Amino acid sequence: MLENKKADIASKDNLIACPYCDSVYYRPHKINKKYSLYCHCCGGHLIDGNTDFFSAFIFALTALILFIIANLCPFITLVLQGEINTISVFSSVKSLFDNNLWLLAIMVFLFVIILPLYYLCGVLWVIISFRYKLFNKVSRRFLFLLYKISPWNMLEVYLAGVIVTLVKIMTMAAVKFEQGFWAFVVLMFFSILTDSRFDVRDAIFEINEEEK
Repeated sequence: MLENKKADIASKDNLIACPYCDSVYYRPHKINKKYSLYCHCCGGHLIDGNTDFFSAFIFALTALILFIIANLCPFITLVLQGEINTISVFSSVKSLFDNNLWLLAIMVFLFVIILPLYYLCGVLWVIISFRYKLFNKVSRRFLFLLYKISPWNMLEVYLAGVIVTLVKIMTMAAVKFEQGFWAFVVLMFFSILTDSRFDVRDAIFEINEEEK
């Protein structure tokens, strides 16, 4: 637990606020990787020692490459009664629009394509920006938006939905998993690895330490 202290305006860069009850604490300079810090008032999780920006950059860059492959390459091929249909992520969104399922199409496009892409690019940009002192003020504000959208990364949900659907389809048609599908599976794991090493709540404090 952290000891709650009165915040001093002059040292506000060394403070951390609980996202659940807004209690303010002084942040320790170093955190052991085996420990996490929790709010003394409400028990909410604050930060931990797993933040590693170099690893996060490598994972996010790999995930971004896999994301491009997963979206540009064919996802699955269905063979039903002699007809062969190859489906990609974009073609599935287009199919939803063509069938007037506008809301579902927009949700898939937003949560499976736009927000994951924005998050991965955001992680890379923030790390590069603060590493080479590029547009620091803009990136600090950008961190807040990155923190808000991170829970809406729906890659795992989409993949689970696809697998459940394919299990039912396999009883009626032959299914071939293409490059896009396997790239998407690996992408999911690298996305999880990125989240485990890039803590948005901790990023700004690590950056402040480097600048001092």
